Amino acid sequence: MVYSYQFGVQTIAPALGCVLTIGRSLVPIRDVLNVRKDRRLGELNPTPFAAMILNHTGWVVYAVLHTDWFIFTMDSSGLIIGIWMMFSLYPLAHTQVQNRLNGLVVVAAILYCTLALVSMILNAVNSPAIPLLWGWAVAVTQVLLYAAPLSTLYKAIKARSSASFHLGMAILGFLSSAMWTIYGGTESKYFICVPSFLGAVLTLAAIGVCALLPRVESGPPTLAAQTQQRMTSIERAVELQVV
Repeated sequence: MVYSYQFGVQTIAPALGCVLTIGRSLVPIRDVLNVRKDRRLGELNPTPFAAMILNHTGWVVYAVLHTDWFIFTMDSSGLIIGIWMMFSLYPLAHTQVQNRLNGLVVVAAILYCTLALVSMILNAVNSPAIPLLWGWAVAVTQVLLYAAPLSTLYKAIKARSSASFHLGMAILGFLSSAMWTIYGGTESKYFICVPSFLGAVLTLAAIGVCALLPRVESGPPTLAAQTQQRMTSIERAVELQVV
């Protein structure tokens, strides 16, 4: 009985978390392929994919330091997908969007180079604090990235409309966050558990918005409006990525 419980929380929960999270990362691929084919960006915003790169890069380093194969599998996949998506859209973006993407990538480079420098100093004095340093870094970065979906939730409630969210993606997000919360909590990996729990709360709130509020459109359901709604839903799904 004890073995079954340990197997469930140590293997099944993170394995399901990997599958669900990678699946959510793959959701926008069809739209990115359409953009590449049409050579027109349309309403698809590449900024959340740059945030994916920032987020997943830190977690890959964390996974290596802690020899966590589940986190490495999920975040290395997310990093590769995010890089491919962002640079597929980058040449088609307006100059203002390109400047924003450049800024995010430069900020990420400065952040991780600084962390690498501090890690080298800690290693030189034989300090065991390097994994702790990266744990705090990725956890704080993850929490800061939740500012965007929090703003979206506030606007949705204020507008009394759930049009900015996709119910299916929100459910997948809640399930994946729940799996990582269980894994992180039972394994005392609080840098995983706490951000994942916050992600579960946010996605649960998104599910509540979808269930309780109607999908109110600002105008007639034209093709352009439907396209923009789909793009917005995808952006919210990317923003709500956890770990």
